[in-house]
Amino acid sequence: MASMETRFEEQFDHEMAQVKRPNLMIVGGTGVGKSSLINHIFGKTIAKVGTGKPITRGCDRYEDPNVPLVIFDTEGYEVTEGKASVGNFRDKIIPEIKQRKQQALNEQIHLIWYCLSVANHRITDFDLDNLRLITGELDIPVAVVLTQCDAEPIDDQGNGETSQAFRKVLRENGVNCEVFETCANNPTHDPELKLELEQLITWSSSSLKDDALRQSFVAAQIASLPAKRSEAMTIIMTYSATTAASAGLNPVPMSDALLIVPQQIAMAASLAKLYGFDSMGEIAVSMLKGQILSLMGRQLAASLTKFIPVLGQIINAGVAGAITGGLGLALVEVYERAIDGYLKTGKSPDWTKLLSSELFMQAFNTGLTKWKANKA
Repeated sequence: MASMETRFEEQFDHEMAQVKRPNLMIVGGTGVGKSSLINHIFGKTIAKVGTGKPITRGCDRYEDPNVPLVIFDTEGYEVTEGKASVGNFRDKIIPEIKQRKQQALNEQIHLIWYCLSVANHRITDFDLDNLRLITGELDIPVAVVLTQCDAEPIDDQGNGETSQAFRKVLRENGVNCEVFETCANNPTHDPELKLELEQLITWSSSSLKDDALRQSFVAAQIASLPAKRSEAMTIIMTYSATTAASAGLNPVPMSDALLIVPQQIAMAASLAKLYGFDSMGEIAVSMLKGQILSLMGRQLAASLTKFIPVLGQIINAGVAGAITGGLGLALVEVYERAIDGYLKTGKSPDWTKLLSSELFMQAFNTGLTKWKANKA
């Protein structure tokens, strides 16, 4: 019979292995900045470092084993005298999208970003035809992503003049979908320019109705830590409610706190995936797992009575939910420290230091206090 520690480890490994990858299709002409946009949001140009697989004429599928996202990249097109030199979107790409809608969820196109560069100063009839087609015939969330907005002139209200003109053209031509102004770097033209990269990420994640797909998208992007924190709170609330329900059905003594740990291990793994730590390699994941299992095993259970004496000695629904909520907030604090350091240095976090007993229990105590205050 497997030991409790072994079962915890198996639970962690199982949760880390459960990954659904959202399929994001990127459409746009040559030179509109698709690769730069992807690189900025997801940390690498997947189309260059990933393994490409031709899907149909004019569309390649790219994925990187370390990024929980699949990119479907439609080939760029040149526009000469207002006419696109590649016009297979209607004949090849649209039928491919429709055909995929009849397949399993993991094969469907889940989001479409249609990229238009404001540096081109006009929207072609070809783009308008494509947009009317995909917004009219496909039941798929579509966003128009205006790129290279950091260099456009701005009006007295701080709005990009070309972007506003593009929005007007889209409305007048019956293209009714969300529009976001973006750039692949920090604004250099004017610090008052209102850009919407985080809004694009928020819209994209909220458009994914499958929880696993949404969490993978938020995990894949690195441009918005607030988006990760928002999704983290959803995960924590879900597991807090789950452990509360379990304890509510069968209250247990504090000494048997380990009975609710498997669900907390699953939460820890889900949060680790959300912050992208599964992409740091096997050694980093192994160190993270070892520290978490140590803390959330017997050591944590034995320490609970010191930190939450006001909750009493019986783990009922309220106690279980509070413990799990406090743990979740503590993990978020640790993970955010880790990802901040990783993004700044490129080095794998020092999990031994970040998850040391003293520091983590301090974070847990703070998290527990915050959780109880929010629930009061």
